Amino acid sequence: MTAKQFFRDVFSVKNKVIIGGAFMVLSTVIYLVNIEFYSDEKYDSYVQDRIVDLSKNADDAIYEIKQSLKGQKGEKIQFKSLMSVDGEPTYIFKKGELVYWSDNNLKLKYIEDKLFNYFVEDVIKKEDSYYYVRKSNILLYNQDYEIFVIEPLLIKSNYQSIILPDYVNKFVFGSRQQPKLAKFKVNSNYRNITTKLDKYLFSIDVSNKTIVEFFPWQYFLVCVLLTVFFLLSSLSTYITGKINEGYSIFVMLSIFIIGVVLLHQVVLDIISNPLIKDEYKILEPIKTSFVGSWDSMGVILLDFVFSLLIFRWISKNFKHLFSIRSIIELDSRVKIGVSVIMIIGYFFIINGFKEVFVNVLEIILEYEMELTFFEMSTLIFLSQLIALMGFLMMGLIAHFFMRLICWWLDFYGKSIALLISVLTVFILQFFFEPFDLILINLVAIFIGVSLMLKSPNYYSTGRFPAIMYLISHIVLFSTMGAIVIEGVQTKKDETFKQKFALKLMDNDDFVKTLLEKTIVQIQEDNSVIDAMAFLNKPYGIEVSKNIKLELVEWLGNRFDIKVNMLFDNGENVSGEYDYDQLLTSFQENNDEAIKYGLNTKMDLQKGTYSYLCNIPIVDKFESTDTLGYCLIELYQKSIGGKYFRSTLLDEDFIIGNSQEDYSYAIFFKGELIFSAGDYNYSNNFLEESFKEGTIYLLSNVKFNGYEHLLLPNTNNRIVVISSKEFNYFNYFKAFSTYFTVLVFIVFLTFNFTNYLRNPSEYSRSFSTKVQIYLNLSIFFPIFLLAIVMGSVMVTTAKMEVERQYLEKAQIVASNLFKNHELSKNYTENEAIKLDVFIEELSDIMQADIRFYNKQGILQSASDNEIFDENILSHEINPQAYVGIVEEKKTRVVLKEQIGTLEYNTSYIGVKAFNTGKVMGIVSIPFFKSLNRLDDRSLEVITTIMMIFTILFLTLLPIVHYAAQGLLSPIKLIIPELNRITLSKKNEPIQYNAHDEFGQLVGEYNKMLAKLEESKKELEQSQRESAWRDVAKQVAHEIKNPLTPMKLYLQQLERVAQHDDNPKLMKATKMLINQVDTLSGIVTSFSSFATMPVPKREEFNLSKVIQQTILLHSSKSNIHFSNTQVGVDVIVEGDEKLTARILSNLILNGIQAIDDGRDSKIIIDLYENGEKAIVTVIDNGKGIPEDVQNKVFVPNFTTKETGSGIGLAVAKRGIEQMGGSIWFETTEGDGTSFFVEFLMA
Repeated sequence: MTAKQFFRDVFSVKNKVIIGGAFMVLSTVIYLVNIEFYSDEKYDSYVQDRIVDLSKNADDAIYEIKQSLKGQKGEKIQFKSLMSVDGEPTYIFKKGELVYWSDNNLKLKYIEDKLFNYFVEDVIKKEDSYYYVRKSNILLYNQDYEIFVIEPLLIKSNYQSIILPDYVNKFVFGSRQQPKLAKFKVNSNYRNITTKLDKYLFSIDVSNKTIVEFFPWQYFLVCVLLTVFFLLSSLSTYITGKINEGYSIFVMLSIFIIGVVLLHQVVLDIISNPLIKDEYKILEPIKTSFVGSWDSMGVILLDFVFSLLIFRWISKNFKHLFSIRSIIELDSRVKIGVSVIMIIGYFFIINGFKEVFVNVLEIILEYEMELTFFEMSTLIFLSQLIALMGFLMMGLIAHFFMRLICWWLDFYGKSIALLISVLTVFILQFFFEPFDLILINLVAIFIGVSLMLKSPNYYSTGRFPAIMYLISHIVLFSTMGAIVIEGVQTKKDETFKQKFALKLMDNDDFVKTLLEKTIVQIQEDNSVIDAMAFLNKPYGIEVSKNIKLELVEWLGNRFDIKVNMLFDNGENVSGEYDYDQLLTSFQENNDEAIKYGLNTKMDLQKGTYSYLCNIPIVDKFESTDTLGYCLIELYQKSIGGKYFRSTLLDEDFIIGNSQEDYSYAIFFKGELIFSAGDYNYSNNFLEESFKEGTIYLLSNVKFNGYEHLLLPNTNNRIVVISSKEFNYFNYFKAFSTYFTVLVFIVFLTFNFTNYLRNPSEYSRSFSTKVQIYLNLSIFFPIFLLAIVMGSVMVTTAKMEVERQYLEKAQIVASNLFKNHELSKNYTENEAIKLDVFIEELSDIMQADIRFYNKQGILQSASDNEIFDENILSHEINPQAYVGIVEEKKTRVVLKEQIGTLEYNTSYIGVKAFNTGKVMGIVSIPFFKSLNRLDDRSLEVITTIMMIFTILFLTLLPIVHYAAQGLLSPIKLIIPELNRITLSKKNEPIQYNAHDEFGQLVGEYNKMLAKLEESKKELEQSQRESAWRDVAKQVAHEIKNPLTPMKLYLQQLERVAQHDDNPKLMKATKMLINQVDTLSGIVTSFSSFATMPVPKREEFNLSKVIQQTILLHSSKSNIHFSNTQVGVDVIVEGDEKLTARILSNLILNGIQAIDDGRDSKIIIDLYENGEKAIVTVIDNGKGIPEDVQNKVFVPNFTTKETGSGIGLAVAKRGIEQMGGSIWFETTEGDGTSFFVEFLMA
């Protein structure tokens, strides 16, 4: 069975219905299983069962942990052996101190969350979050260890950020929908969840029905789409068959339309179901729907799929839906008019799709600040899938239109239609500008070239013109994709620049108002007054931390905040700088005196404002008694991406994460005071790039290869954000991306469909094989090389990024070791000094720095807000602890995650020089490392795609013409082979090259020469065959009357002797001799006609010659010379036939002598390699030149009494024995005959 027949059988109407029905059943099963617990009576039982399963898993994990602990040597717990146990998040406490943790996400505190209480299983509520806790004890080395398995059930994030979303345990609750939980039964809507021993854990609200996702909904959606595909395909095949059978086109078309609409509505209702829509962002309503019915990305894709399938069916069944004869009989002007409408319509269609594509990408931009990386990747993939579907649809429409125009219009008709259409489009563009100018030029060129060259007609041939036709489609749509990307990227840049500029500009009113309120609150805060009044340093440190946490919540994303509490004598409770030193430090480069309350200064280098709150703390009862001071310093954070800090909690994280791609500058009163990035700003930048009058307005300008956005504010400050202009290189990068993807998709589809249409072409056509092999030999190595290069380059980039991070971490570790004695136990003052040093080092290195002690507990961190807010626990990543402390590695790089953000963190062990013991661990997180690696990987991939595009467009025609060059000799030979005939002369091929084809042509010409010889032999054989027939007939007709004639003449001779009549005797003898001559001639004719195929046996040729000479030696006037015949010569052949042939040659030699002369016959025999040659030489009169070519022709003779058969018989017999015969003659001197035999 061929592949074509197989697919035809599989995709028959019946099988399509069966397959579609199977997927329908499967989708129904998935849906029913998923909504099994969609009721308040069942959902709580589902959660109850999952809690029991969770408890069992926790028991298994604790059992394995205990077994591993019992196998350990020594009192110190080995992390490595415990981490090999797969299971739930596990933590071990010893006397309330954490000694083991399986991850660094512990949110509960031993004292604060009362983990010391006696319980086995419980659910602990911490703020609005819930944690399942399973507890067990084990006694080792007389020490009691508490093992906890803590599984988060619900974590409510305190920050509405895309990085820190709420967490729902999908294993327990069955979906992403956030449940309502409580630690007591609020009302009747809440159901109690207990342990397997009926101990109460928590209550869950079942009033909001929840879908339990046993099977992912994407499986359901895929099954639904496959159901629709097969049912729609079976419907279209069924309708096509009925139309072919003669059913009404109107009725069948109506059924098809109704079926399509129903199927579309069914799918639309399914994906619009809230149960499914809530699970997927791609099905959520979009913010700005540019087409009324397109309320989500999923609906857009669905409509594109249906449109593509319907148009494909209409184009495929066009001849059945419309009367071909009526179309052919249309007036030429009508055909031209319809062609004009189709061409102009295609301009509008492709421009409309371009707008759809633009809007789809803009939808993604709307979601960019709200979705996670995975959801964004899904949306991006979906948008590109919509683009590819659109490209395919545009290609089908173009092919259908142009194929129709090429079919019904001649060259002049196409020229007129094209001219009218293009002129109309450009007139519309001139007055209304509805199109993109570059795009309509490309479309005009594409349509014009395709119509003039009749390219659509070659599509089904699979030849090079068809390939170039497909390439023209791909080039057009890739260019359109690049144009769309340019427009969307430009808009994205403008939006980003505006947000970035607003982030750079100070919102002074808000900051000042907030700080003024803070000053009043601090002065009235009793805890602050008590700390200062009782000179309590620890209490003062605690108060300062609380004040800082309050400010970080509001301003931590924009400012570095320092809070110092000082007594009335100026002593700092938490640092080494006193009151006067801090004031002096802030007043540096500032002429204004510092006053009580709010103070501001501007950093002329950065163009940013800093704030100092100088707050005196006075006694409530003695307003003149100053107890101390609170100094709050706010310094604008480095926008260049110094470190993460509270930016993690910032709703504009995406801006901070992408700003490295942009340059920016700040001008104050027209003077450049700060700049950052790749662009080299000058003091005259504003005058050079912006027109006069626009400097104080929001404006955008292109200058020096960059696009600059200017944003002024009311403080005489102007912010300029710059990004690289979308240049030709970027165009080509976008073009190459679409081109590469489309080439693979289109050509795989093209070859697959052509193979199904005509599989014999791939096995029969040598030219097709050559094209395929050449393309594979060139493009397959390029493809492999691209994969290898990409892998190597990505690996190199990854190693380079890790190396940079490790170097930075090593520098930090070296500085820490040089400046601090890490082995000592830190007092509060020492801890404060370490915090200050870490803070200063963080400012210098422009990175977050964390320092852990040798037990893996956080000692100090520059980004302490993350730990204070319990986003990360104070314990080190256990994998880093194993690597640095237990395995003694110098450095470790690990991939970590906070919320939805993945990043790399480098860990460096700080070791003592003399002992090599680990004294501490430095950790530096690089929150942009994965993004940077992704950017580099993407750059590598796009570079490879660009190289592929260049090579493909360059090598494809070269490969084609190389194949043509290889095939040209074959094309030269094929017509000559077709012209070979037996009736005319065949001319040899002229080919001068000395290559393999030259050898082939040489052999061909030799074959022609042999063919000519064979033709002559065939003609000779045909003549001989004709003569044999004549001879047979003559022998039959003559031989019958000769016998009675001879008997009668013999009787007459006896009568003449008796009567003694000499005249009668003479006449009778003459007649008898003539009868004998005729009898001999008849015998010769009979022998020629009935000559059998000669035998092939070995015999002694010398002996045969001697016997033949002996037969003729009795005649007195004949002399023989045979001195060379004495040696035995064994040959292959027919001995009797050879004797007859030699005898005939001797007889011919004797008869060639004129009367009166003696005959002299010379017979010689000699060996020549593998052949033996006999020569028979006579001294006769020779053979005249004009008859020499007739010697071996039957019935030709130069003798008066010869039959002309002997030499013909001799030639035929010798050649059938594998030998040959020829002669040499000289008139008047005699003739030499040469007979050649094969040696045995």
